[in-house]
Amino acid sequence: MIFHVLSQHHWESCEGTRQARGEDVPPLVERQKWIEGNDKVKVLGAYGYQTEHRNYAIVEADSYAEVQALFREHLRRGHVEVLPVNDMIGIRKESGDWGK
Repeated sequence: MIFHVLSQHHWESCEGTRQARGEDVPPLVERQKWIEGNDKVKVLGAYGYQTEHRNYAIVEADSYAEVQALFREHLRRGHVEVLPVNDMIGIRKESGDWGK
């Protein structure tokens, strides 16, 4: 299944802001590890909208629970929305309508 993920946090809880204040936070290389996915979730695309402290991702996984596990750390910082979506290009191709 393909999922669209929106993750957003408040600027005050942003780990970059917290780091600038001298708080102890994991390094950026660790905070962004989710972008690589894992054995159960393939990240097809990852996009940031830094002004609003939002991340968007298109991921592929067998279950919602696998996606939720990948974004577990995001859940601790703010709003996360995981939506299953249809691959409309794939559906059109499978139905034989592509190119008609």
